[in-house]
Amino acid sequence: MARPRSTVKRRARRDLSRRAFLKQATLATGAVAATALGTAAVAGAATGAPSGATAAGAASGPGAGMRHRTLGRTGLSVSEIGFGGYPIDDPAIVPYALDHGINYIDTAHCYRGGRSEEIIGTALKGRRQEVVLTTKWCPHHVGKPATKRVFLDILDDSLRRLQTDHVDVVLNHEVGKNSDGTGVERLKNPEMFEAFEEARKAGKVRFLGASGHDPDLMDVMHYAVDSGKFDVLLCRYSFLDYPEQNTLIEKARAKGVGVIAMKTLAGAKGADLDKFRDRYTTFKQAALKWVLSNPNVSNLIISINSTRQVDEYTPASGRPLEKADLEILREYAETFSTQVCRFSGACLPACPENVRIADILRFSMYYNDYKQENRAVESYARLVASERAAHCAHCAGFCEQACAYDLPIKTLLIRAHDTLARGGGRES
Repeated sequence: MARPRSTVKRRARRDLSRRAFLKQATLATGAVAATALGTAAVAGAATGAPSGATAAGAASGPGAGMRHRTLGRTGLSVSEIGFGGYPIDDPAIVPYALDHGINYIDTAHCYRGGRSEEIIGTALKGRRQEVVLTTKWCPHHVGKPATKRVFLDILDDSLRRLQTDHVDVVLNHEVGKNSDGTGVERLKNPEMFEAFEEARKAGKVRFLGASGHDPDLMDVMHYAVDSGKFDVLLCRYSFLDYPEQNTLIEKARAKGVGVIAMKTLAGAKGADLDKFRDRYTTFKQAALKWVLSNPNVSNLIISINSTRQVDEYTPASGRPLEKADLEILREYAETFSTQVCRFSGACLPACPENVRIADILRFSMYYNDYKQENRAVESYARLVASERAAHCAHCAGFCEQACAYDLPIKTLLIRAHDTLARGGGRES
């Protein structure tokens, strides 16, 4: 039985889109690799470090291979691999990471109700001076208005939990219409700037930044750079993300804004597959090396909650992106390109129920791929009933028709709802 012409055309468009994406991803990784390897060949004889990095010194030991880069105009020297503090449970992992060369630690006031900051604060006793410490302002996450007093109170809470008198960087957390309902306008709030200036003068914080990963990420981050008021960006960046991010990163570097990459593993869906094991390099190392091969990136953060993760991630610093790495990334792209959401937002206008598609798929990624089940369930539970994916079972799947990457969005949303609602996100 012949398929309807519209179905054939749509499938052809998707196949072409997928082929174009895979070609684009290969070209992007190849170009970055060529730049990184070419620069390293020139500079390597003198320092052994990749472009944009400085050698950690002649010290020996487990942290001797870590390289450092300068975080934009802040002048702060940060390890190429940063410690993402959301999932931290055991304080002993933090000094282990420091001993392995990591000196950049990222957390937030709202992470696990403050538990992340408390554990990091305990872990840093006697070693605070060794690290560049970042936390985040997130009044929208704790149900408070974005006023000067609230910003200052949130920072004081963070300092108390972290057992320190200052943080080096404070970021405006998850700026984006999906996350805060406001988007770029949140970066124009005069009370936030007044709070930062008061805290800076009091010695409680040194630099200001913004983070985000919503579909309006490019608008948010370009505004942050162009405004001249933000010293640091924390944004999604991986070998499966959009090429226009390179334009943003280049502009930020030119204007002295430090760029920290997150969500670097593109879903990490292949991390535990047999086909990615027992290689010269692991998939995660390859993905991290791809990010670091861009000399305009200051460093990256990745969630860490075990010494095993420290042992796997830190060797990615100071090593060039090689053919073996690109082969793993190519295999991953071919296997998972139709399973990883790029958060482009193209599907959102097509949904007749205004389901929070990108957010729900991100929560599902936290649950299934990052093994952060509580974070995923709690995030889903915060959505109002009309924004959840209960509607999707009876929908025609208009979102799938709008997706350029052939994701089975409807199926993914139904699975996500079944998992996350069962864990505590039931409709009210």
